[in-house]
Amino acid sequence: MSNSTFFKRIALTVIAALGFGMLSVAPSNATVTAHTLTIDAAADSITLGETATAVLTHNFVNLSNVGDTVTIQGIVTSSNSTSAGTVTLRVSDSYSSVANDATSANSPLYANAVGNSAFINGSYHNDSSTTIFAPSNRNNASGRDAVVISGQGGLGASKSLGTQLAVDLYYPTAAGTYTVTFYTIVRSDGGTATTTGTPTVTWTVTVTAPSKTATADSTVTLRQGEASTGGTYYNGTADGTDSQTLAAATSTSTDVTAEFSLVVNQKNGTSTNTAQESFTVTVAGEAWITTVADDPSVTRMVAGDAIAVKSKTFATPTAGTPVIVYVWSTGTAGTATLTTTTSGGLVIGTDTVTFHGDVTTLAIGTVYKSVLQAATASTISDVVTVTAKDAGARAVTGLTVSIVSSDATQISTGSCSDTAGLSSTTTHVTDGTYLCSLTPVVTSASGKAVTLTIRTVDPAVTTSTAYLTTTHAVTMGGAVNTVVLTLDKATYDPGQVMTITATAKDSSGNTPYDGQSGPTLTANKQLGASISMSTYRGGNSTSNTRSSAGVVSNTTNLFAPAAAGKFTINGRDGQTTSAEISVSATVADDAATAAANAASDAAAEAIDAANAATDAANLAAEAADAATVAAEEARDAADAATAAVEALATEVATLMAALKAQITTLANTVAKIAKKVKA
Repeated sequence: MSNSTFFKRIALTVIAALGFGMLSVAPSNATVTAHTLTIDAAADSITLGETATAVLTHNFVNLSNVGDTVTIQGIVTSSNSTSAGTVTLRVSDSYSSVANDATSANSPLYANAVGNSAFINGSYHNDSSTTIFAPSNRNNASGRDAVVISGQGGLGASKSLGTQLAVDLYYPTAAGTYTVTFYTIVRSDGGTATTTGTPTVTWTVTVTAPSKTATADSTVTLRQGEASTGGTYYNGTADGTDSQTLAAATSTSTDVTAEFSLVVNQKNGTSTNTAQESFTVTVAGEAWITTVADDPSVTRMVAGDAIAVKSKTFATPTAGTPVIVYVWSTGTAGTATLTTTTSGGLVIGTDTVTFHGDVTTLAIGTVYKSVLQAATASTISDVVTVTAKDAGARAVTGLTVSIVSSDATQISTGSCSDTAGLSSTTTHVTDGTYLCSLTPVVTSASGKAVTLTIRTVDPAVTTSTAYLTTTHAVTMGGAVNTVVLTLDKATYDPGQVMTITATAKDSSGNTPYDGQSGPTLTANKQLGASISMSTYRGGNSTSNTRSSAGVVSNTTNLFAPAAAGKFTINGRDGQTTSAEISVSATVADDAATAAANAASDAAAEAIDAANAATDAANLAAEAADAATVAAEEARDAADAATAAVEALATEVATLMAALKAQITTLANTVAKIAKKVKA
């Protein structure tokens, strides 16, 4: 239920109970009646350092036209008054039985003390501008422990008046149980008659001591150099964000400033941050720690100093106040790991720092530009980085790195800085990486080649000036003049990843200088993403993603159109009077269309095969008929042949029988002759 609805219902109930007949004539001795005071919760609990809050609801009927008042006062009636905090009351809502419309004409009046004639209107539904009783005021200076409530002439007699008050027990300073009693003091007959003590409400607030145990949201922030105290602990950067972790190893320097600081900030996840544990910092490796910034003896911390140690326990800090631990080099190059552990055993920080020795090598790091702008005297930034390392391959800071040009008619000078950031960034830490810039000559010409010798003094050579060096080759180039567009394929599947490449030349036909903007291109069909061409590097601009170091990757993809057929990419080249540039490719049918076409072709081939099979079957039937006729003719011929054979066989048998008879006769004759001759 809203506050407005709540008060309206109370008002109507009070009016109905009193009866309009009774209220029609005000008594001669004005009296406050139907007087109630309630609290939303009789008991609350808070943690030390917090503020307890409650809501009082007050109602009464003012039988006179003006002059009758009720004072509500809150008093801490139980606890140590020096640590109990302050009771404050703030009007948060008001109404009368005339209306609940957030207007001063239909609201009670309020003052901050008995006898104060400076009553203010009570339109507190949406009014927070009044200093004393505004809902936004809850501190010692603006809050009050008493509120005087009165009717006003504009409301008339016999009106129900209601007030809602936000009450606070503001910032008790000791744990314990506090009892707050809210009294009402009624003054009638224009303030001459006083009745105290009825009604009253009691509010009990239990205040517990906050936890002093540090939790995992505690931070140990590494700062390069000596961190400041107070509001500048983090040297302008965020709590929990470490700075550079690299410094020179030294133990003899007259500079007595610590290389690093640990800013230990214990937290326990509460807004008041009451964590207070002693903690220990332990060092493994090449570092000392101290509790002071500068060595009192004005000599650098070295082994044996009473306050330079490898492990130290720090006393219980002030809640909410970071503690600074100073970190010093031992004078030996190497790393050191610093572990911060609370007395409860929670590791809240593990930080590693590196101390480097003297430089022994220079090497080219990242190449950002290899083709430099010709015919200008303006400094060209972000050309190349150089890394400096010591004998242990640790990065080396604090060097003076210079550049010597092989052709002073093209590149006059250059310099490298360990603190310079890329032009596209705002910060850079000292990390032993030196970013180099160059200054060309205004008469420099496209196509000219220059070798840059980047160098620093070799500290190992003490009898003369010797240098450690590395080289970087560059050429000079002019502005983009002509451009040719190409695609990575002639034919794409619908929506396939594609790459556009723009290859440029300057007006001399040479590679244009690096860093110029790529062309603006459009397509005559909807692509799967917008075209965004990278800056030129080595004469090429691409629709793929290119890093500042020129590395290309297709983390940003461009997709061919979804519709089949030819499409065209076009734009303008870089000439003063620009010419159109374009490239075209084709999107093939998608897989579904291709499959459908293949199925259709297969169906047509199947029909052709079926037709051929039908023709073959017809031919086979005709051949079968012919074979049948031939077979019948062959059978007739076979029958005739069989008859002839049978006749011939009969004839042969007859002849054989006759021959056999003749032979028999001949044999008999021969036998007779033989017999006669023998005889």
